[in-house]
Amino acid sequence: MGRRLLADLNLVICVILAGFLVLLFSDKLNGGNVSAKVQPFADGWYYEDGTEVDFTDLRTDEASITITKLVSPGEVRGRDLCFETSNLFFEVYLNDVLTYEFHPDLLEIYGKYYGDYTHTVDLSIFANSTELKIVYQPLISNSWTTFRGMELQEGAAFFQSVIADKFIQFLSSFTIMIIGITLVIMGLLLNKDTDRIVETVSLGTVAIDLAIWTSSGSRVLQLISGNSAVIRVLDHLTLMWLPVPVILFVASVTGLLKSKITYINLILVGINTVAVFLLVPFKICDYHDLLIYTHIRIGLGILSIIYMITVYIRRSRMVDKSMKYMLGAFGLLVCSGLMDGVRYYLIDSKDASLITRIGLFVFVIVLTGYELSNFMEINRKSAEAEAMDRLAHNDGLTGLLNRLAFTEAESSIKASETGKYVVVQLDINYLKKVNDNYGHAEGDRFIIDAANIIDRSFGKYGKCYRIGGDEFFVIIEGEASEKDYEKGLKLFEEEVHGYNEVRDFPIPMQIAYGKSVYVPGKDSFEDAEKNADQLMYEKKKNLKAGGLYD
Repeated sequence: MGRRLLADLNLVICVILAGFLVLLFSDKLNGGNVSAKVQPFADGWYYEDGTEVDFTDLRTDEASITITKLVSPGEVRGRDLCFETSNLFFEVYLNDVLTYEFHPDLLEIYGKYYGDYTHTVDLSIFANSTELKIVYQPLISNSWTTFRGMELQEGAAFFQSVIADKFIQFLSSFTIMIIGITLVIMGLLLNKDTDRIVETVSLGTVAIDLAIWTSSGSRVLQLISGNSAVIRVLDHLTLMWLPVPVILFVASVTGLLKSKITYINLILVGINTVAVFLLVPFKICDYHDLLIYTHIRIGLGILSIIYMITVYIRRSRMVDKSMKYMLGAFGLLVCSGLMDGVRYYLIDSKDASLITRIGLFVFVIVLTGYELSNFMEINRKSAEAEAMDRLAHNDGLTGLLNRLAFTEAESSIKASETGKYVVVQLDINYLKKVNDNYGHAEGDRFIIDAANIIDRSFGKYGKCYRIGGDEFFVIIEGEASEKDYEKGLKLFEEEVHGYNEVRDFPIPMQIAYGKSVYVPGKDSFEDAEKNADQLMYEKKKNLKAGGLYD
């Protein structure tokens, strides 16, 4: 089941990736040359005081700021004004006529800012040389508030280039996302032990959480949702909740799932979450303002994980190979996260998750290999256990359940207080005559044929047992057990008759049977067995009295 699931998910991945590749490179498939139509458009913009605009150091010290540029129809013909913005509202005017406006309604849950957004402005209405004016309102005064990548280009091609530019980032995040989903599904469907379920599902959730966080910069989620504010909120929430699956995974692996330190970490994340959903909607502060507390929370989580691993090593005294791989991958992820944290606070990097994405990819791949190796080992042991169980509970000659299985079923039925059972005792006539006249090999064949007849007739309604050399037993459970018995008996008689007609053998197949009903609380199971056995012997006498070819 696990291999089939992985194969299906791999097929889905290939189909989706093929679709994205066709989208990204469709211009080349069609023989086009979109890049030749691209024109940088960041130069020649001026503030109202005549100062030239530097988009790498945009003014954000006023409530509303205007920048202008003179353009001609030939300059923009067949192309759109394309750019990205971060944390500012704005309007675009052509000769003082409003052409484009970006002023999204930010719900309280979105916080104060919308993050990054990609825009295309249609400039095809130009008739003469025109003044292009942008009036923007900064939402926050820092280097993240800006216009970025301003150029003239066909709008659809611009979106395509934005995705292509971040395609490797998206591809790595998407791959990790699929791995995470696969692990969650496998954990829920293929595991039976609670700790193993927590371990696998937590690892899958870590992959999904980090994949969402690192994919936000690829712009793919923004293009799908059409709302960058949602992506920004999702970005912060995934980072805030990241400690939960990581702590649960490590706690499960180290055997500290029910320890105080695990509960403390979960409670702290819960407090952080409640604080965010109380402070942000009421505009007391923004997600960005609370990011430092999320980072502190992650730092405490890292210390907790180090403590858990230390306790595990002290208890075990030896660290197995798979645990060494996990520790190495985790150490790499922690180091990459710390490096990105330093870059975020000290270097003001625009790509805050660059190093973490690399560490994440290695982390998830190594731990996925660790988890899959565990799955394979568990499945191997499970298969061996099932094989041993079959050997212990199935008759080696006929394949039916054996005497041990019958004894266990008998004990279970005796212990039950409700229900209804039909018990059927069966016995083969003339087996000794077959053995004496034609040998035990033919006798074994006779037994096998009788078992197949019994199983085809009653097997769909109950359980069939071989309890002795030529003795069989059937147990049918349920309120409809008597009706099911009648259906099985009809099939049984047809099977026996058809067998004797087809098989040219001097001694025909005769199987005597007796049936009794057992209802817990009304009588005893032993009495039901005796009654079925007595009726079977009466049937046996009647069959023999009718002669060999009855």
